[in-house]
Amino acid sequence: MQERTEVPLFQLPVPGGPSRGTLDAWQRRDMLVALLHPGCDICHALHRSLQARAPGWQREEIEVYSVVRPGRPGEALPPGALGDSEGRVSQELAQAFGADPGGARLAVANRFGLLYAVLDIHGGPTDAVLHEALEWVDLAQRQCGECFAPLDWD
Repeated sequence: MQERTEVPLFQLPVPGGPSRGTLDAWQRRDMLVALLHPGCDICHALHRSLQARAPGWQREEIEVYSVVRPGRPGEALPPGALGDSEGRVSQELAQAFGADPGGARLAVANRFGLLYAVLDIHGGPTDAVLHEALEWVDLAQRQCGECFAPLDWD
């Protein structure tokens, strides 16, 4: 069994606001981190679904980050997405997620950055990918040693 890795800690600039990234949630909130293709309808559909649910998830101590890989100059970002103009964060995420350098992935990490799952955004319908991610979030939350007793796997 392969040992789970951790999500990289990062901050990316937000136009007209403070920088955001996994560093904000580290040791505070579970995380859903999407690594998206620029201009991709499937990736953008997942991002819209994540953004629509984000306010409710914040109440459940889950933070959502959508990082868009570098695209064509002047290409607009979807509202709420984080642009990685230099590509450094995208490369670190792809490496941690075990994705090919150009893959689009949705990762589930606990508040300490431990990756529970990495899902291929193009691996099925958006709702199915999101549903599977939420099942992993549920598992991560149930295994929190500070909140609940660890699950007994015996």
